[in-house]
Amino acid sequence: TYGDWSSDVCSSDLKLSRNLLIGGLLIVAIALGVHLMSPKEPAATDKPAAAANAGDTGSPLEPKAAPSVRGKAAPDVTLKNLAGKPVALSSLKGKVVLVNFWATWCGPCVIEMPWFIEFQQKYGKDGLEVYAISMDEEGPKVVQPFVDKHNMKNLTVVMGEEKTPEAFGGLLGLPTSFMVDRDGKLYSKHQGMVQKADVEEEIQILQIGRAHV
Repeated sequence: TYGDWSSDVCSSDLKLSRNLLIGGLLIVAIALGVHLMSPKEPAATDKPAAAANAGDTGSPLEPKAAPSVRGKAAPDVTLKNLAGKPVALSSLKGKVVLVNFWATWCGPCVIEMPWFIEFQQKYGKDGLEVYAISMDEEGPKVVQPFVDKHNMKNLTVVMGEEKTPEAFGGLLGLPTSFMVDRDGKLYSKHQGMVQKADVEEEIQILQIGRAHV
């Protein structure tokens, strides 16, 4: 009868649908399993793998690029100290020299100056000399009180002249610092306020105070 035939068709359709559903679930399960078991690509990072893992493996990081001034002879400038005595930069050859252009009115200069005083105290006995070139136009009358106030007497403080910055290739502003090696050659240039750790590392690289490394 129609009812029996209709019942058989519905039953057949139901079995077919159920079989299709089971088959579809099996396909999804197999695909998911294959995805989970497949090897994963390492996630991208901003740092090279060697640098990211250097702390774990002890392998060195890539060396920093050498500054463009490195290896050039330091300018042979002769400037007067606060007592009016000429002090030639070349007279300090054999020492590692930190040349710093600064001024009493320069905020960043005031911030970094205590670091240079500390370096002179810490590494001076090993041959470090801080050659601090003041660019104050008013001269020693304003620089001397500043030096006294900030206990800069262990530094070689000299008065810069109008053409002094040109001898060093020109300055974009103050402060600007240069590291000079024992042979009187430029090692690095720092425009703006230095990073204390960077300068101290350079002092140590240039064989000053190795016992403190």
